[in-house]
Amino acid sequence: MELLNIIVLLGLGLTVISVLSLIIERLFFPSILAFIAIGVAVGFYWDGNEVFKVAGEIGIILLFFLLGLKFPLKELVKRMKQVWKAGVLDIVLAFGVTIGIALLFGLDFPQAFLIGAVLYATSSSISARLLERNPDKHEDIKEFVLALLIFEDIFAPLILTVAPFIIQDEPIAFSDIGKVFVGFLVFGVLLFVGSRFVTKQPKIAKHMLLQDDASIGLIGLILFFAGIGMIFGLSEILGAFIAGIMLADIHDVRPLKRLTAPVRDLFLPIFFISFGISINLEQGVIINTLFFVLIVWGVLSKWIVGRVGGRLYGLTRVQANEAGFSLAPRGEYSILFTALSNGAINLFVGLYIFVSAIVGIVLFRFSESLAAKTEQTLKRVLPEETDRKPDQTDKGD
Repeated sequence: MELLNIIVLLGLGLTVISVLSLIIERLFFPSILAFIAIGVAVGFYWDGNEVFKVAGEIGIILLFFLLGLKFPLKELVKRMKQVWKAGVLDIVLAFGVTIGIALLFGLDFPQAFLIGAVLYATSSSISARLLERNPDKHEDIKEFVLALLIFEDIFAPLILTVAPFIIQDEPIAFSDIGKVFVGFLVFGVLLFVGSRFVTKQPKIAKHMLLQDDASIGLIGLILFFAGIGMIFGLSEILGAFIAGIMLADIHDVRPLKRLTAPVRDLFLPIFFISFGISINLEQGVIINTLFFVLIVWGVLSKWIVGRVGGRLYGLTRVQANEAGFSLAPRGEYSILFTALSNGAINLFVGLYIFVSAIVGIVLFRFSESLAAKTEQTLKRVLPEETDRKPDQTDKGD
């Protein structure tokens, strides 16, 4: 009888999640918001368990594998050359300055570091979904935003690697540093060898993907790479991302997507629901001056990155403004950092992520009109600048 109840509740739960996801998608909002809201509601009655959290981890691992799958190694290097200046500016403003703001408000350094990490990375899942659903957005803007997201997806795992030593105040031993270094070395070797294999032996790779049980082996490989990351003190999502880059050199990646996307779609909602459960509103909602300052700075810092970095990339002034207004939502990376904290600060950053996701989605939807109005205002206060778009050689090709 107990097993029957579990199956009935599981079926009912999945159906409710699907319906709510469909409703919020019809309202032109990503379903992530529905999943987090469901988690907040469930959190009043259930605290989750380890199996539930592991299922969510599988979802986020597969998400970053599919993100890595979009960029073969050569394409990735090319994009990093084009966007590195904007990426460095992003690190300085969204991460570094944010830490300074938190310190000015009296937080200790571990808490300030956590807030800086949460504000740094734009949500790849939300932004990529919004870009897909807005075909009218200029292709140059899409390329810049996606390139910057990939830069963040590479740098954020590095922050996530050192975060436990700072946020949880763990002592840093020389062996820990050496283990991380060895981990990067192992990933570098695996990426080089794996990329060469799929490039030089496309028939073997294609044959393996045509097997009936190909999805089992593929997901096993992805989890293996994720596990390597965890063994060496790196992020599991870094391992999954590298696995995606390694296999991106396969001539046709559609079979890879077809084998993994359904599993991701099943488990990824659990990740966001689990995050919603962790937002325990019974502890009391903490909304103070710092909260509002961070909401404003979270939007402003990304707009500056889009405006300045976009111009360096080669966008026009209006396009650069539009890119800046497309970078505000925080999501999966920010959520990963909350797992390293607890208590009031965890609730604080959890609410920030939820609110910033909503604000970011709204700004994205109105980014085109906001970009034009912002440019009109800037023309009144800033000296005229040429609006020439640099040649492709100016982008670092």
